[in-house]
Amino acid sequence: MSQFVDIDVAIIGAGIAGTSIARELSKYDLSITVLERTNGIGLEGTATNHHLVCQGGDSLTFRPGTLHAELNIKSIPLWPKLAEDLNFKFRRIGGLWLIRDNSDFNKFQKMYLRAFKSSLDPKSPNLIPEGSFTPLKFIDKKGLKDLEPEISDEFLGALYDPNLATVDPPEVARAYAENAKANGVNFLFNTEIKKINKVLGKFELISDKISIRSKLVINAAGIEADRMAELVKARDFSYVPFKGTIVELDEDLGKMIKHEALVLPRGSPHLQVIAPTVDNKLLAGIYLEMSYRSNKEVKDYAVKHAIDVSKKLFPKIPFENHITRPITGFMAMTNPDTGWHDFVIGMPDLVPYWINIVLGPAGVSASPYLGKKVVELLYKSGVNLVEKKNFSNVRKEVVP
Repeated sequence: MSQFVDIDVAIIGAGIAGTSIARELSKYDLSITVLERTNGIGLEGTATNHHLVCQGGDSLTFRPGTLHAELNIKSIPLWPKLAEDLNFKFRRIGGLWLIRDNSDFNKFQKMYLRAFKSSLDPKSPNLIPEGSFTPLKFIDKKGLKDLEPEISDEFLGALYDPNLATVDPPEVARAYAENAKANGVNFLFNTEIKKINKVLGKFELISDKISIRSKLVINAAGIEADRMAELVKARDFSYVPFKGTIVELDEDLGKMIKHEALVLPRGSPHLQVIAPTVDNKLLAGIYLEMSYRSNKEVKDYAVKHAIDVSKKLFPKIPFENHITRPITGFMAMTNPDTGWHDFVIGMPDLVPYWINIVLGPAGVSASPYLGKKVVELLYKSGVNLVEKKNFSNVRKEVVP
């Protein structure tokens, strides 16, 4: 295509990262277009995760000094007001980190002490504003049974985090998008970027449907972020795509289990957790494996893992009779060799005004502050941002 549409900001990807950034940037006098290769909002990585929102001790156990920790912690006080403004479901379920023996207790004690200190110490970079966080506490077997009567007798107690919450990530992404659209952001679906050129300081994004010329590009393409960055030689990061499979269980079981229940894996990378959703269903798993990102086939052994985990936690419940569907997707894991995953939010030195975004685990939890972090980066890069006088923070309009 020879005819270009000129805009200020192009955002590649309409998952929870791209839409949250679009909403935040819609507060400023900018022409913004979001380009999404699928036919809707939040249909890929956003739709294939455990739906949990880190709201307490789990956030505070992330490695200090990382973007992973900063964005999750700074997002904690934003969630309740955001859910109210954008009219999406936000449900506090609480988390139970189950204790089998002294080994579990000792690990959780370190987490407890770190979380408690970090959340209450005014000098800590991990300070959570007063009223946004209820301290964690240890509970014994009786306390555990009071909260979850069907839990296995194997567990001696738990570290209880009453703050843990759940949302429906695609619903949150749609809420971000609808509010962004109401504030002037344009959305293009079924639009896959085939080629990117940089000409006279601007980016030319070319698809088979439209060609866009933009001053600034935000690469929020999820598991495809590396491939988008390669098109313009802007990839200064690496990650491993991990395939994850979880199993959704029906509302009948959702009435029986009210909290997230998690046991630390031993000798296996696969997560052993079951948690309620906002719609009173359950999600169990996660089976993790390295795979080609095009391979979305659901494996029987991955489903079996989810059911086995569930029966280990709640042995009297016939989970195998209540499967609604298996869910398989991909997440980007940085630093897989050390286990210290971190987000990527940055502008490559050699490609100014191109911003790479890679979230991965806990990305949903971090989304309220993500756009603000991007704004910080733009200010530091000398971008002149002028606030709109008529920005509306309330969700009103539906993206078609």
